[in-house]
Amino acid sequence: MASWLSFTNHKLYQCRLLLQQAQQTTEPVVLKDALQDSALYLLRDAYVSYLHELAELATYRQPVESLAQLLQVTPLVTGEMRELEHLENDSFSWLRQFLNAVAAVAQPDNISVPVTPVQPGMISLVDNSTPDIALWHERLTQLIDLQRENRQES
Repeated sequence: MASWLSFTNHKLYQCRLLLQQAQQTTEPVVLKDALQDSALYLLRDAYVSYLHELAELATYRQPVESLAQLLQVTPLVTGEMRELEHLENDSFSWLRQFLNAVAAVAQPDNISVPVTPVQPGMISLVDNSTPDIALWHERLTQLIDLQRENRQES
């Protein structure tokens, strides 16, 4: 498990570095978008790596790609897995929003095109908000740390 634990931590660290670089960059928007997309994928890698940590705790040592797969194949479903399952199934949770963003980035219709400015008095029907990857990074890191601490106390 130590290898997955360190791999998870490494991916979280890499994600944080890219987010810092994206925040500090004065380069074109396309570079900032590339840094954010890369950070999003690294955060997903950290999540999948953490799923491997949980799998090993349940004595399952095969690769998994998702929590749903882990829940199907593991001989022991832990409280940590149930907590993640609850967050994944809640359409308003940060984890569901994060996973939806990862899925959206992989779709060709997600490529952003310049939006024409809205004239005064008009309401924009386009969502110009960007996903808060830094918030997802913080919450995933906190969740992982909390679950690890709880296991050590048990």
